[in-house]
Amino acid sequence: MTDTDTDIPTTLDGTLENVKHKYRTTRVNKLVRNHSVLSAAMGVVPLPPLTMALILANNLKMLHKLSSIYGVKFRKDVGKAAISSFLGGCGTVSISGRLIWGLSTAIPVAAPVISIVTIPIFGAATTYAIGHLFIQHFESGGTFLSFDPEKVRGHYAELFAEGEKLAEGEEEPAKA
Repeated sequence: MTDTDTDIPTTLDGTLENVKHKYRTTRVNKLVRNHSVLSAAMGVVPLPPLTMALILANNLKMLHKLSSIYGVKFRKDVGKAAISSFLGGCGTVSISGRLIWGLSTAIPVAAPVISIVTIPIFGAATTYAIGHLFIQHFESGGTFLSFDPEKVRGHYAELFAEGEKLAEGEEEPAKA
């Protein structure tokens, strides 16, 4: 039961649930932020296939930790498939790749410089988006088996754009 004027729980159970929820929210947001920073750092590895493998592994570790926090059984196969669908389906990779390839043929020293800037931002934004998608999914009672990447592709794109802005330092994270 809550007090209608202030929306403050009037029972100990309600207060405890609010405290637990705030603690979990803080914990999962910090987890996603830390893994996003780690993905950005992995983006400076000069071998793109290795970079993508490292970002994938980092995202899997993040999903494993998130599932543990929410009490959801971790499914590596489903997590890997979901992450891969987002990594492979993101236009930023192909745009960045074409840009780097085009510039590397015109100006050979340009490709490494551009990839040092674009791939860390991509890694951080992808990790941010995937983390927040799964937080929302787990908060609504979802599991790895009920997760459908196709249904959330549009929302992923929005979160990816938000993650890009955060990675570029243009925006402060939203307070949950």
